[in-house]
Amino acid sequence: MVDSIKLLDITEQNAEEIAEHWARDVQKNKRTTRYQNLKKEKLVVYAVDFYRNLRNLLVPENRLEFTREYFQKYAKKCHEMGLPLQESIYALVLMRRHMWLYADFQAIFMDALEHNQAIDSIMRIMLMMDYAVYEITQYYLENTK
Repeated sequence: MVDSIKLLDITEQNAEEIAEHWARDVQKNKRTTRYQNLKKEKLVVYAVDFYRNLRNLLVPENRLEFTREYFQKYAKKCHEMGLPLQESIYALVLMRRHMWLYADFQAIFMDALEHNQAIDSIMRIMLMMDYAVYEITQYYLENTK
């Protein structure tokens, strides 16, 4: 995967704006009701961190180890805040969705090469999200009695 994949570049460059949209959505979504009690500013920080770490989750050779560590920390944070497993996972799904919605809204993928790079990015992100769901679930199972 090329380091300058447009989706990752756009996401990193616009992390705060995308995170703001996500925070508003996660606080009003009926599937993430526990997020309504959290401060929006805190949520934005969490989402910005995800968007800025996305390249590290997808590109380097040690990405599997980084992904495991990153989502174990994500799960620990969510668990400590008292967020149910299903809400912490769905909030992550919404982070992914807002990243794609932003890119789609900006109409950044114009030519065939960019389109193919976008598909490659999306496939890698979906795989990374599969790992994330596994790690988050594993953390909750080990730490919820």
